[in-house]
Amino acid sequence: MKTRDLWILLTYVVLQYSAVFGVPYLLNSNLYAGVDQKTASLEAVALWGCISFVTGLIIILILLHKPIYEGIKHLKTNYRTIINWVVLGYFITMLTQIVCNLILIYVFHLHKGSENTQNIINIAKLNPAFIIIPSLVAPILEEIIFRRIIFKRLYNRLPFIISAGISSAIFSLMHGDLPFFLSYFLIGFVFCYLYKRTNSIMVPILTHMLMNSFVVFQQINLH
Repeated sequence: MKTRDLWILLTYVVLQYSAVFGVPYLLNSNLYAGVDQKTASLEAVALWGCISFVTGLIIILILLHKPIYEGIKHLKTNYRTIINWVVLGYFITMLTQIVCNLILIYVFHLHKGSENTQNIINIAKLNPAFIIIPSLVAPILEEIIFRRIIFKRLYNRLPFIISAGISSAIFSLMHGDLPFFLSYFLIGFVFCYLYKRTNSIMVPILTHMLMNSFVVFQQINLH
């Protein structure tokens, strides 16, 4: 694995777990004086999430400046194909979610929604700026990590099903929502296929953005 990819993975791991130190730091500051503990905790998570994810994204984009430049040139010449695959990928991922939710309801009798999604909605309601994280920033980071680095490296040595399966399993486990493991796994598998089929990381990134944005705004409207 290239040194650059190792730095990207390290950056992602640090930003994922930086809340362990960052959130208590914010709570111990004077930012939330007079705010009840539960509200202060959610607001601190939102603020630190914005700080850490945006910082991590900037670092990773700097590390990937050359591939990004090449990707932009590829996007200009193949934008119609990319748009077509993004639209198709969006409908496939949404259908996948519907099927998985029906399985959870009628086979496993699980009637409550994703805890991971609910936590995001609760935070976004307190700090609307946090919406950019699941809608825009996280899809970029996750596709770079789980598709461009992990899946691509595995696919250079292993068959597609195995490499996509490993990448999707890690992707699902990282969301920390085991009852919805199958849903995250299959969606990750779709993203791997989109990346393999188009050879453009922009396709799974944009598809991921559309899917997350729809889910976030739908849940906010429902609540």
